[in-house]
Amino acid sequence: MGDPHKTLQISADSQGMPSTFIMAAADKFDDDWDWNVPKTEERVFVTPQSHLHDEFMQRRQQAEQRVKQAMQGIEQLRKSKHLLQHDIRKLRGKVEDLRSGEETTIKGDFIELVDSAGGGQQGSAPGSLDFLRNNNIYPSIVADFQEMDSLNDLLSAEKKAEKHGGDPSEYQDGPLSNLPENEKAVLKKKYSMYEKWKDLYGSEIERKMDDLKKELRRVETGLEEQKKQTAPYVRDMVMINQKTNEELAEDMDRYFQFQGDSTTFKNIEFIPHKPFKKKHGELVECEEEEATHYKILYIHAVHVNMAVGENPQSPAEGPTAGQVFYFPALVDKFTFENIFEEKIERQKNRFENLMENYTGNFKTGKGDEFQKKREQQELSIRKFREKVGKKVSEKRGEEIEPPLQFSSSIRRIEDGFDHPNKIQNEYGEDYMEAVNEILDTSYGKEKDKEEGISGFQEKVKLFTGQEDQYYLPDDYQNKIIEDLAYRFKFNYYFDLKISMGLYTMK
Repeated sequence: MGDPHKTLQISADSQGMPSTFIMAAADKFDDDWDWNVPKTEERVFVTPQSHLHDEFMQRRQQAEQRVKQAMQGIEQLRKSKHLLQHDIRKLRGKVEDLRSGEETTIKGDFIELVDSAGGGQQGSAPGSLDFLRNNNIYPSIVADFQEMDSLNDLLSAEKKAEKHGGDPSEYQDGPLSNLPENEKAVLKKKYSMYEKWKDLYGSEIERKMDDLKKELRRVETGLEEQKKQTAPYVRDMVMINQKTNEELAEDMDRYFQFQGDSTTFKNIEFIPHKPFKKKHGELVECEEEEATHYKILYIHAVHVNMAVGENPQSPAEGPTAGQVFYFPALVDKFTFENIFEEKIERQKNRFENLMENYTGNFKTGKGDEFQKKREQQELSIRKFREKVGKKVSEKRGEEIEPPLQFSSSIRRIEDGFDHPNKIQNEYGEDYMEAVNEILDTSYGKEKDKEEGISGFQEKVKLFTGQEDQYYLPDDYQNKIIEDLAYRFKFNYYFDLKISMGLYTMK
C-alpha cells in the first residue's frame, strides 16, 4: 500500500477517547458514504508482567481444558451417530425390499435368522432348510423355497382344480409340483411359517427403523448442542493474545520484559471499499457483481495503554494513545479479489473454520457436487472407474484400464480431501475429459486468458481503441486517487475531529 496518505494520533490520560476515536474512524464510511466497511483484524496483546496478562492466560488455559473435555463428548456422540446411520441403512434396505416385493432378500433373512435359529455351535437347527440341504437330505430345498411365490407352486393342475374348483385344463402345473410329496410337505410348512413371519417382520422392522431415526435425531441434536457449548471456549482459545505458546515464550525475552510498567497493545484494521465499473472511460458506482474496479481507503489503527504511577501492573488506568493510518487506493477487480477480498473472507470465516477444525468437521467443497453427479448417473465407484476406462480407451484408440488407485482418488475427492482437478494432474487430460463427459461437468477447464503483450503492442492496441474494461489511463488513475484524498480531507477528516470535540482548523 506504500506510505499512509494521512496519520491521526490521539493521546489521553485514559483509554476512553483514543478507543472511541479508533472505532469511529470507520463509521463515517459506512453511515455517510455507504461503503462496505469490514473489520479484517483485531488483536490484543498484554505484556507478560501484567496481572491482566495472568488473568488472560488463566482464561485461555481453562478454555483449552474445556475444549478437550468437550471433544471427548463430541467424539462419543459422533461414534453413536455413525453406528445408528449404519443400522438405519441396513434396515432401510430391508424395508425397501418389503415394499417392492423383493422376496429373495427377505427369504434369505427368514432362512438365516428364523428357520436356522437354535442350532448353536452345531450350525443350522435340525429340521431347518439349511440343515436338510447341508446334510444332503433334500439338496435343492433351499433353492426350491427361494423359487416359491405361493403354496400353489407345489400343486399340480388336478390338485388346483380340486382345491379351487373347475376343470384341470383351466390350470397349469405348479413349477414345483413334481417334487416328492415329503419334500413338498416340508416346503408347505416352511412357506406358511414364512408368510406369517413376514407380516410380523415387516411391521416390526419399520417400527425399529422409526425408533432408530428418533435416536439419531437425539444424537444429532446433542452433537449440535455440544458444539454450541464449545464455541465460546474455542473463541477464547484463539482470541486471547492470539499468539502461540512459542511466540509467548519469545516475548518473555523481549525488551519490555525489563520495563517496570505493563503495556497493552491493540491492532485494528478496516478495509472500507466501494465497487465501480468502467463506463465510457469513466468509473461509475455499480452493484458488486458488475464491478471492474474498487475504490479503497484502507485503515490501520494501533491503540496502546501503558501502566504508570501507583499501579504499574494495570495498563487500563495509565496514559493511552491511538494512532490511525489511512491508505487510499484504486485497484481492479482481480487485485481486490485476490488480496483484499481474500483477507476479508478469511477473517469473516476465521472462527467458523476454527470451530470446524476443533470439532472435526470440514466442508467438502466440490466433493458433495462430484458425488451427487455420480449418483445421479446411478454409478458405483467401480462402475464409474470402468466407464471412465472405456471413454479413455476410445480417445487413445487402445484398451486402457484405469488403475485401482483411481477409485481411491474418487473417494478422496468426494470426502473433500482433494479437488476434482487433481484427476487431470495425476492421470492426464483425457481422464479429466472422460469424467466431465460422464458427469456433465466442467472440472479442469479454465477460461481462456488473454496472452501478455509487449509494451509496443500495448501502445498499438490502445491507439486502435482495443482497450479492455479494466484499462484506465495513468492520468485518470491519479485523478481518482486525488479525488479520494480531497474527499478524505474535506468530507471526512475535519468532520471526524469536530464530532469528537477535537481541535482543528477549518
